[in-house]
Amino acid sequence: MMVQDTERRNTGHIVLAFACVYFLWGSAFVANRYGVQLVHPAVLAGLRYVIAGSCLLAFVIMRGQPIRIGRKDFLRVAGLGLIMFTCNTVLLGYGGRELNAGTTALVIATIPLFIALLQWTIPGGNKMSGLGWLGTVTGFLGLALLSRSGLHTSVSKAHTALGFAALLAAALAWAVGSVLAQRVTFKAASLLCISWQMLIGGSVNLIIGATLGGFHTSHFTVRSVASIAYLAIFGTLAGYTSYAYLLRNVKLTTLATYAYVNPVVAIVLGWLVLGEAIAADEWAGLLVVLLSVAIVVSAKSKPRIGSDSPTVENSSPDLTATQSSALSPLSSSGNA
Repeated sequence: MMVQDTERRNTGHIVLAFACVYFLWGSAFVANRYGVQLVHPAVLAGLRYVIAGSCLLAFVIMRGQPIRIGRKDFLRVAGLGLIMFTCNTVLLGYGGRELNAGTTALVIATIPLFIALLQWTIPGGNKMSGLGWLGTVTGFLGLALLSRSGLHTSVSKAHTALGFAALLAAALAWAVGSVLAQRVTFKAASLLCISWQMLIGGSVNLIIGATLGGFHTSHFTVRSVASIAYLAIFGTLAGYTSYAYLLRNVKLTTLATYAYVNPVVAIVLGWLVLGEAIAADEWAGLLVVLLSVAIVVSAKSKPRIGSDSPTVENSSPDLTATQSSALSPLSSSGNA
């Protein structure tokens, strides 16, 4: 009886965690879209991660754990923070200001495609199967269809093109950070490393925002502050906690479904909350990209010839299943 109660409780926790990852990370794109209309992207990204990192660090202190990390750990954490929480999030904020929430989420959903390509190219990485290559190629074709439609319907084609380029660079940055995070180890506790990673990335974001005059152009209203708080607390802290729990309790191929569920959530909420619409040909691009990501996530990969690395079951590698890899794109959370 006790075993059944435990299993039922664990199942409930898993369902709740999936609901959080699906909804919170999907809705974070909408919060980001609203926030960057009023707050400079670098300032918003900086405040988001400084708040989240401070909360995590406070939790570490409350547990009576030391907050100092060694020099090597600090350099590695700083590098990952700059790639994943500065490059990714600032570019995401800029792209999210130019494009609607659904399109932003869809472009960021290409992260598994970039990771698959990176793992194929780096020494000791995994060789993609034919199915994996099919999903990768069709994914970028769908992205081309989406961008073509967006440029066709946009009033400011130059800004739209820059927005697409920024989002692709953001997805690539998160993919690079995720692949690097899989190859480094830390002596310090993972939660402490993630706290410093957020604080360093967020602080650099604030410096960038101040240098570009972001504080003068930002409008801190009740709604913009609410969007920042939502991104920090729900999109980052709650979303990551749920994701970390699922990493320990479900298969990665199952967990990776968030990569193509988040855009659907973002599109629906963008329509309901922001009044955003999506054209018929954009729906075609959306379906192609989501199907491609699903193919890559489910495809099997093969070890490189001459490589000592173990076989990995899925060609979409671990997006954040290491000590230091933190969020998903809106971020991700990365992630929005």
